Amino acid sequence: MTDFERRLRAAMESAVASEQPPGNLVQQVRRRHRRHTARVGVAGAAAVAVAAVLLPVGIRASGHGSGPAGPHRPGIRPTVYVAYPNLSKVGEIIPIRLATNKPGKPIRLRFNGFAAITPDGKTLYVATGDAVIPINTATNTPGNPIHLGASRAFTIDINPDGKTAYVAGIFSDEVTPINIATNTPGKPFHVPLGIFPALIAFTPDGRTAYVRTLDNTITPITTATDTLGKPIRVGAGSDQIAITPDGKTLYAAGTYAVTPISTATNTPGKPIAIGHPASDIAITPDGKTAYVGSQFTVTPISTATNMAGKPIRIDGGVLEMAITPDGKTLYVADPEEPPYAVTPISTATNTPGKPVRIGTGLAIAITPDGKTLYAAALNKVVPISTATNTPGKPIRYVSDGYPSQIVITP
Repeated sequence: MTDFERRLRAAMESAVASEQPPGNLVQQVRRRHRRHTARVGVAGAAAVAVAAVLLPVGIRASGHGSGPAGPHRPGIRPTVYVAYPNLSKVGEIIPIRLATNKPGKPIRLRFNGFAAITPDGKTLYVATGDAVIPINTATNTPGNPIHLGASRAFTIDINPDGKTAYVAGIFSDEVTPINIATNTPGKPFHVPLGIFPALIAFTPDGRTAYVRTLDNTITPITTATDTLGKPIRVGAGSDQIAITPDGKTLYAAGTYAVTPISTATNTPGKPIAIGHPASDIAITPDGKTAYVGSQFTVTPISTATNMAGKPIRIDGGVLEMAITPDGKTLYVADPEEPPYAVTPISTATNTPGKPVRIGTGLAIAITPDGKTLYAAALNKVVPISTATNTPGKPIRYVSDGYPSQIVITP
């Protein structure tokens, strides 16, 4: 058992011993987005804890729910990367070319952390637990590991300016900046994160990063100097954050409320009540609506008035959401509740369409041109036309475990 696994198991056993619901930790470890888990007794908590140790750890792309990037850049071959991390042995990242929808040779790595792709699409960075491995997306070959130390490389977020990646560990209160041009780590700075992985959102200009910190606070970081500002108090359980496209407001979604924060003054506004604990948040490209996912519902919030609209009922839970670049359709997915489907929602009417059933282990991502949503499940990826919401021919391959997330080159 690795040091990471020992620490993870210890945290799970601690949650069981105190009869606290470990669902938050389970979902934070598996992937950035999570579904709220109701309070369970010791027996139920133990079962979830054991499952968490056995299941692969999730990865994610940089960015926080405001939709995919613009058209593909010249010279970059559009590629879908489907990750299958593994706690105990070598995991795989499956590259799929959008032009052919055929899987390429798996990229085999021993990794158990998150991943992010640079804004120019040239490099995919993968956190392995104690190092970060850059992957050249032109050749899909891993480069030299960037060593950071035991348990110090779990989450990774890349500044929109493409110059710096912020890497944080788990059970660690350190964030390490990495110079993308040279792949060299800078001096780590202290951030009170607690036992959960870092949640970081950048303003569009890249000048400020916001990180979820202990005691229900969000801490601003000036990226030019890596200096921390005064923590901003938000509601309980605020571990879903997203920034409007104009960069003026950060929304922190928590247990029963969403807190708007002015990025000009870093002051919180009046909390917006929601009916259920938040599991994800996504903002439309025009910045007019923030959608907050929770168990069985999605709640639209007008960013002009900060008023919540009528909740949109969804079968199963809402773990992950994605919005098309034109802002017309919101897609929600839940890999852990039947019907294991992707549900389209019209943002014009806030009405859900017919769910597209995919299978367990579901992860989703939308291509930058907005024409296709890719949904990954066990041993397959299903392309879905966003124009008709009809699934195409499944792309099949064999890999060990469930996919944790899809990353698409910008």
